[in-house]
Amino acid sequence: MTDEQLLIQLKDVNPAALETLIYRYHAPIYAYISRLVRNPHIAEDLTQECFTRICLAVRDGRLPVSIRPWIYRIATNLCKDLWKKASHRNEVPTDEQELSTKPDRDTVSSILIRQWEREEVISALAQLSEDSRQIVVLRYYQDLKLQEISEIVDMPLSTVKSKLYQALRKMARILEEKEVARSG
Repeated sequence: MTDEQLLIQLKDVNPAALETLIYRYHAPIYAYISRLVRNPHIAEDLTQECFTRICLAVRDGRLPVSIRPWIYRIATNLCKDLWKKASHRNEVPTDEQELSTKPDRDTVSSILIRQWEREEVISALAQLSEDSRQIVVLRYYQDLKLQEISEIVDMPLSTVKSKLYQALRKMARILEEKEVARSG
């Protein structure tokens, strides 16, 4: 069943459609929001709010053409609303969740090296502006296409490409500076 069919069934108040939609999108939306807000409790609240807004929009007859970008745009707007609140600006971010959930069967030293590299990347990612970080997360952690990202962040495709390129260059510079500082 396609996402579009699910929303039509959701509009007809089919509880199974809601369960299926949540099953498909809860984990990726939670992971996306979590990487942006860097607080698992807030991420869970915003994820629930995202699905509440989806249901309200569908109930009101607002069915989008493209479901996936629409859901991510709702999640993005919830994060933007949070960032605008003064109380959020004073919060101390919690540790980032691990980037990979794949089990490793390597040596302890190689596992530690990979963990250290992940932490370095997360640290570099945190130094980006909110919009640049969002584009990198959507592209590389959520595996969305550039056109979908353009729709989600409501920017022209060329701007998304440019911001992604600049963000990756900045991250590379940050990582390179850390490497030089460590070896020197």
